[in-house]
Amino acid sequence: MNNIKRISYVIVGSCLFAMSVNLFLIPASIYNGGITGIAQLLRDGIMNTFNIHPSFDIFGLINLGLNIPIFIFAWSRLSPKFVQLSLLSIITQTVALTLIPIPKSPLVEDVFIAIVLAGIIGSFGASLAFRAKASSGGLDVIGFYYSQKKKGSLGKIYLIINSIIYLICLVVYDVQTAIYSLVYSFVFSWGLDRFHEHNLEASVMVFTKNKDIKAHVISEIHRGVTHWEGFGAYTGTSMDVFVTIVAQSELSDIKRLIRHHDPSAFVIVTKNLKVDGGFEKRLI
Repeated sequence: MNNIKRISYVIVGSCLFAMSVNLFLIPASIYNGGITGIAQLLRDGIMNTFNIHPSFDIFGLINLGLNIPIFIFAWSRLSPKFVQLSLLSIITQTVALTLIPIPKSPLVEDVFIAIVLAGIIGSFGASLAFRAKASSGGLDVIGFYYSQKKKGSLGKIYLIINSIIYLICLVVYDVQTAIYSLVYSFVFSWGLDRFHEHNLEASVMVFTKNKDIKAHVISEIHRGVTHWEGFGAYTGTSMDVFVTIVAQSELSDIKRLIRHHDPSAFVIVTKNLKVDGGFEKRLI
């Protein structure tokens, strides 16, 4: 993926995420998890404590401020391109969250439908940033660091922070707000798992007469290959058979490579696998 496409994915994805928050979450009084949820709570706290009502929503600026120390932490620890694109995502979110008007009354009266729409649109937007090998900021940056360094459990961090957020919603607001916010968190996570192709694996089995293709898969796609000699039952013709496991985001690359070296190759793709063992997830 070239740089222009990656930047476009980040900008569009960030705008979609901001739309999901301003158009569906905030009007329905639903709170996000992670850094975004903390920013929402701080925005409410500041406005209520100091009784200020600016002409623009300060939520985006608070979210940006909370992300600054995270990016300072990540700058020397993760890929510079990943950090730069993730920073672009946060800046785009800040601008979009500030400029997109929040409806005075909910666009959708049914809160559950608003949750589903916000979760799907928001998770799809976040997945676009992931496809560009960036992140949508916040705890995602820490998550990529943990996944790359294989240190500790990010799930525990998410659990602790989100539990605190929803506990505050329960105490300050009401049970319904806390439950709806928790449901949104599940919908968003479910959508992200479906849209985030870097996090999904696929098996590719290839039948070809070109025995050099598997070497190209190893050198260009950088994935391991298992191969054996096969024979056509009808013709008795020998052929090379190999199988490899790739991320679903790599499918277009490996298909292009195979067709380049053997246009008549027979390819079987099986998606949504559960892979254990030494498979390398390339998130950044």
